[in-house]
Amino acid sequence: MTLPLLALALERPPSAALPPLLAAMFRWCVPAASDPAAGEPAAVLATVCSAGRVPAGRPLAVWAQSVEEARSEAAARAAAIVSDAAPVVAAAGDRGVLAPPSDHAQGRRPFSPFVRERLRRARGLPEVALLEQADDGWRWPELPDPLPDDLIETAMACASAVVAGEPGWLLAALAWGAPCVSDPEAAEQVGAVAGTHLLVGRAPAERRQLAGRLALDPELASRLGWAGRRLVERRHDPARSAMRLAELLGLRPSPPEAATASARLQLALLGAPSDAKIAGRLAAATAGLAEKVR
Repeated sequence: MTLPLLALALERPPSAALPPLLAAMFRWCVPAASDPAAGEPAAVLATVCSAGRVPAGRPLAVWAQSVEEARSEAAARAAAIVSDAAPVVAAAGDRGVLAPPSDHAQGRRPFSPFVRERLRRARGLPEVALLEQADDGWRWPELPDPLPDDLIETAMACASAVVAGEPGWLLAALAWGAPCVSDPEAAEQVGAVAGTHLLVGRAPAERRQLAGRLALDPELASRLGWAGRRLVERRHDPARSAMRLAELLGLRPSPPEAATASARLQLALLGAPSDAKIAGRLAAATAGLAEKVR
């Protein structure tokens, strides 16, 4: 397989979010430490302090850890700004690529309010069931004890609405398509917009009130639930981030792999998750393409 080389010029230890992104990049290129013996790279991923040594004219992605780095002179000519911080990615505009720490959409299936209602009925839950992240764990209203850890995600999948404050758990609830309420800080950290992906309240009482409103408004719950799921797929999926980074850097495998990679890229652009059945069928159908051509 002939894949372009992505040279890594990282002069400081990368964030824990970078390895999953680099692993996903192997669909489009071969990420490797910068080494003249490896040949001329097709593009370079560098930190700000080493970006200035990348030859002009070579596609460059800059790993930035702050808004100041994203707007620095060293990053001015970069085709892509990569970061694990949503504010940095937002500051980079169309060049921004978020490096998520994990694939929150993997294995989590969104459910509509109607299906959630049927799931609650099947499990003997109240018609309106609000799931809230409290100081001592996750709770259904009026129950004396927090939920066991192994039931939290099941509860997210069937709750009328979810009140979540910790960004990781908020992303999990959004991935289930749950209508969510959170605080402004957590919403900002995951890149969610109030009124578009979720509802936001500053005080716990306000958040509970908003969750009750969501539970009684299936149309709003459905709109926010699907928008939240799409947010997770588009901004918190390493495979999608890798696809976006490859697109910004112009990385394309050489024939005959190019046609297959192009088809994968188009599927991703159309919104197909990396684990979608159609993606699996494409991989199976093209598995022996290179050998046949040779």
